Amino acid sequence: MEARRAGEPPNDELRSKDAGAPPLVVRVWEPQDAAPQLTVIAIHGRGSNENDLIGLAPPLGLPLRFVAPRGPLTLSLGWAVGYAWYEFASVGDPEPEGLQRSLERLVGLVHHVHERYHLTKEQLVLLGFSQGALMSMLTALTVPDLVGGVVALSGYLPRPEVWTPPHTDLGGMPVLVTHGTYDSILPVAWGRAAAERLRGYNADVRYEEFPMDHEVNASCLQAIRSWFLDYQAGLAR
Repeated sequence: MEARRAGEPPNDELRSKDAGAPPLVVRVWEPQDAAPQLTVIAIHGRGSNENDLIGLAPPLGLPLRFVAPRGPLTLSLGWAVGYAWYEFASVGDPEPEGLQRSLERLVGLVHHVHERYHLTKEQLVLLGFSQGALMSMLTALTVPDLVGGVVALSGYLPRPEVWTPPHTDLGGMPVLVTHGTYDSILPVAWGRAAAERLRGYNADVRYEEFPMDHEVNASCLQAIRSWFLDYQAGLAR
């Protein structure tokens, strides 16, 4: 694995508990001017890699540690190599077996991050973009007792016929869902539907739309920052 700064764990420390699978490649980013108050597992989208969402950390300007795993599936993009968390059985429907394998790897990483950094539930937030948003929501619905909150960017939830959540009561877990009204990859209706289903799972959902494509623009970034500030303020009360 890669570590951003000297003093971070060596490459073989941040590993999934799943001994039957190779460890996920993970990059760690630490805030430079303050001790981290929260740890964020940042899960990239299809065709990207572990470096992608690390780019959100500096402009957020908050005391957040980012732990960014690389998807286990390798994609040939012609001019480059990317990574993914699952393949598709049909439009929008993840291939179930591959989805479950990746989900188990992420759950293992959640366990390990808790142990490595001695976290409480509230000190761990899952953040994901696109496929990573789906994986962040599914991980929270699998181990809600280990996750304090979720930030799901330009994502969706699979149909219940494809994946059934092990837990359907998130106990008021704070969740931010954002989507672009001009999203040309995943329709904005999918983001709206995800927000409604999470409310049905008793999540405290903040849903925001922005005039953007499949991306995180400046206004969306500000919404993410505002959500984290409110989340931290809630912990302080």
